[in-house]
Amino acid sequence: MSDVTVSLLKYEIDFYTVDTSQYVGGDNANGYVFINYGTSVVQIESIILQPSQQFEVTGNTGENTTQRYFVNFGTSTTGNNVVIVRKRYVNV
Repeated sequence: MSDVTVSLLKYEIDFYTVDTSQYVGGDNANGYVFINYGTSVVQIESIILQPSQQFEVTGNTGENTTQRYFVNFGTSTTGNNVVIVRKRYVNV
């Protein structure tokens, strides 16, 4: 049997909070999870998230995206709290 060398892709996961309407992403990530921990409704592009709902964008192994997503709280100024979990490769 022959030796097989497998090159593993290393990645990092980070978390950050958004509480105002803004673009996120555009940073060569493999995937994002948007979790609405607030009390207000939030729109991620055309996806509406009620409180406690989440939306996930995933890539296949080795894929990266520079897509930006608009997190929109509309006119709400209180109860805004979306946590974004980002997966990005560190060795590509």
